[in-house]
Amino acid sequence: MNETIGVVGLGAMGSAMAIMLIKAGYSVIGYDPRDAALDELEANGGRRAGSPRDVADAADVVILSLPTVEAFQAVLREQGSIPSSGKDGLIIIDTCTLPIPVKAEGARMAEAAGMTLIDGTVSGNRDMILAKTLTAYMSGDEAAYAKCSDVLSAFTRKHSFVGEFGNASRIKFVINHLVCVLTAANAEAMALALKAGLKADDVFDLVKDSAANSVLWEIRGPMMVSEDYTSSRGNFGMASKDGPVIGAFAQEMHYPAPLFQTALQMHQAAVGMGMYDIDTAALCKLYETISGTER
Repeated sequence: MNETIGVVGLGAMGSAMAIMLIKAGYSVIGYDPRDAALDELEANGGRRAGSPRDVADAADVVILSLPTVEAFQAVLREQGSIPSSGKDGLIIIDTCTLPIPVKAEGARMAEAAGMTLIDGTVSGNRDMILAKTLTAYMSGDEAAYAKCSDVLSAFTRKHSFVGEFGNASRIKFVINHLVCVLTAANAEAMALALKAGLKADDVFDLVKDSAANSVLWEIRGPMMVSEDYTSSRGNFGMASKDGPVIGAFAQEMHYPAPLFQTALQMHQAAVGMGMYDIDTAALCKLYETISGTER
């Protein structure tokens, strides 16, 4: 396999994508401002780059996995940006959860440089990438998407083209609305069971076999049982980043989302208690704390 794939942003998700691409036989070059992230990439068989531009120079396709609007804008407009490489025909797959106008502006900057930016989003976490159970949604230029089909298949169970630019973001907002609500509901239910004196592992198994089971229960239930909220490398980005984006999306349409807003407040409370850098399954710990539940 001769293609080189670039990954800009080597956090929990981007680094896992890079690992799976390397396992699939691609040459992978990546950039992240953190040396530790670049060291991890090299340890897994990838190459480090000194800037997003260096990634673009070397790659046939570039995947963006970035945490904030500011980071997304930086790799597209600042010194050492991807467009500054002048790599005509380069396809950029953005997998970030961002306001659609921000992505559209990025697409215009890419187009001005002869490149194509695909609005892409993913559903899942790092563990799902490594297990190849992640799903992805792509929108915008269908021909560019088709060229990247094999690349996407390296780290997803399924990927779908969903139409005009922005649709991938729209479906992600809907999915993350549900993730926010269901994660809070699952944690609340587990803590309720613990308060009632039931054993966490028994509750997990019994719910898993019931009509109340869900993919999220199967992903985050074991974390609530073991109280290991760090190995997934997840965090409460829902509270600081995704939640406000989804809330604004609904508000622009004058759409009420009371369940989402209530669940989001619990995510915010967890951040206020210093839980940002652990998986959102830790909402169970929040409910245990506020209810005075001891295991």
